[in-house]
Amino acid sequence: MTQEEKQASVAGETAPGHAQPVQHKKASGRGGVVLGGIAIALTLGLTGWIYLHGHQQGNAQQAEIAALKSQLAGAIDSIGALKQTQSQDLTGWQTGQKQLQEEMQSLQGRVLDLNEKRPNDWLLAESEYLVRMAGRKLWLEHDLVSAVTLLANADERIKALNDPSLLPLRKALAEDIAKLKALPTLDREGLTLKLAALSDQIDLLPMNAVAMPEAITPADQQVSGQLDDWQNNLKKNWVNFTENFITIRRRDGAVEALLSPQQEIYLRENLKTKLLQAQLAVYREQQDLYADSLDKAQRWVKQYFNQDDSATRYVLGELAKLKDEQVKFDYPERFQTQAILEQVLNDRLQRILAGH
Repeated sequence: MTQEEKQASVAGETAPGHAQPVQHKKASGRGGVVLGGIAIALTLGLTGWIYLHGHQQGNAQQAEIAALKSQLAGAIDSIGALKQTQSQDLTGWQTGQKQLQEEMQSLQGRVLDLNEKRPNDWLLAESEYLVRMAGRKLWLEHDLVSAVTLLANADERIKALNDPSLLPLRKALAEDIAKLKALPTLDREGLTLKLAALSDQIDLLPMNAVAMPEAITPADQQVSGQLDDWQNNLKKNWVNFTENFITIRRRDGAVEALLSPQQEIYLRENLKTKLLQAQLAVYREQQDLYADSLDKAQRWVKQYFNQDDSATRYVLGELAKLKDEQVKFDYPERFQTQAILEQVLNDRLQRILAGH
């Protein structure tokens, strides 16, 4: 027996005479059952809805998780591919570095081998450079002395090789040196300094004074004692008589007028200009201009300055010496050594390359 039945029994025993209150309580119990059923139904419906909603969200979450897993797998694959590519690139770079290092070692070995087998080939290259410098000195600067010196230095280096196969080269080099030595030597600096010194002497030269021609001495005017010479005696007496009043002297030759101070300044400056033109002609090797400038200077000194003075005689003597100087030379157009030396260097280079 339950607790509720016990309570109902107790209630019936204590109040047996009251029937209606018992029926009322039964009706109230049925309503509670109905309400409880409704509550249970609502609870079941709510539970089902919650289950259905949770199941849908679970499916959505599963789908989202599957998508994330797919993306993660793709990212992992991309990372793997990138690592593989980087690994391949690194391997290729390391291979390239290794090949480059091997080539450098091979090149160093060839250079060392070249130095061991033909150390004197560098002397040939240096000789070729000296020959080219000699040509530059000769054709561009007209420096004959330096050109001969450079060719001689090249010959010394070829001689040090002690190679009989280079005898034709030394022969050509000796011929080139002989041609240059056969040319007239000219000290350009010394020549221009002499011209400059003469230019400084121009202001010290004395000008010519007025030179009067010598008077013609009249014939003897003595009267003779011959009667047959009466006409000449009469003429002589007349001349002697007139000389006391007027004296006439005959002079043959032109009388040059003195130069004014301004003209004298112009003359001296023109003389200096001619000497300066001669200096420029020396460096430019203009033989005609050089000779013409000195010829005019010499003519003006003779014409306008006192030739009895020692300074004038010195200037005229120096001008005469300088006029005989040759300032223009016919240089060879090319050294025959150049072509032979280039051919020797090319042949040796080809043999070296073929041997490796």
